[in-house]
Amino acid sequence: MYSIITIQTDLFYEKLTMTDFYSKLGVSNDASQDDIKKAYRSLANKHHPDKGGNQATFKDISVAYDTLSDPQKRQEYDMQQNGHQFSGFGGGQHFHFDMNDVFGQHAHFTNMFGNGFRQQQRNKDLNLQVQVTLVESFNGKQVDATFNLPSGRPQTVSINVPAGIDHGDAIRYNGLGDDSISGIPRGNLNVTIHVLPDRNFRREGNDLYTTLDINPIEAMIGCIKPVNTITGGTIDLTIRPGVETGTKFANGSGFTNLHSKQVGQFITIINIKVPAITDPSLISQLKILNSQIN
Repeated sequence: MYSIITIQTDLFYEKLTMTDFYSKLGVSNDASQDDIKKAYRSLANKHHPDKGGNQATFKDISVAYDTLSDPQKRQEYDMQQNGHQFSGFGGGQHFHFDMNDVFGQHAHFTNMFGNGFRQQQRNKDLNLQVQVTLVESFNGKQVDATFNLPSGRPQTVSINVPAGIDHGDAIRYNGLGDDSISGIPRGNLNVTIHVLPDRNFRREGNDLYTTLDINPIEAMIGCIKPVNTITGGTIDLTIRPGVETGTKFANGSGFTNLHSKQVGQFITIINIKVPAITDPSLISQLKILNSQIN
């Protein structure tokens, strides 16, 4: 399966800032990074298309989180919302600045102005969105992305998606962004990972879940059943007699957290599936068995 790559230029970013990202996530403008992450996880779990949620709403909160979870992009967003931008040098190029550091000791002055405004420190950042499968997020994947920079120059970047990356996580590549303005450093390239839902597995935190169907007789007498793993193998799961639907068995490893390096569990949830039986002889035998059980 091919990964889907979309390039998001600053022009598109400026259009997105017309939306109040804080309201989208239900947090205040001074919310901490932890509060923003908690709000996003709660809303993503509620609106994820795999769980019957609205795809458009899920996309909106993902875009909001992508901006507010990154300190630099959040600062630029706040500045744009407050009107702290001006145009100059022709071509409608926007230059962002912070009034607190215009006259600071680290400010870089330009001869083009006499009033002390500083020139833009570097070119703009570019934002990529890459879609990977849940299996690819578990194993890791390398994606070669080819696109045109705003300057028109083509660029190919090998994106190393590490094993264990979570939905909404971002990877930054310094100096691989916009290069339109010569004489100043290039911007950065920010890659946001979107993990697609999987029909057989799902992730919660660092834990990996799957569901195993068994029939009522297997549930009553117990059994040993093979369980497919996300890496393509199988494990034998011993199910005790009298197991009920919803029972969880932890057997194996889940995702490895990129930051804490903690390893989650591989959890199998039992689902007792009743088969449709139409054979009169078999139905008669089951009635006899049922009377003996009762």
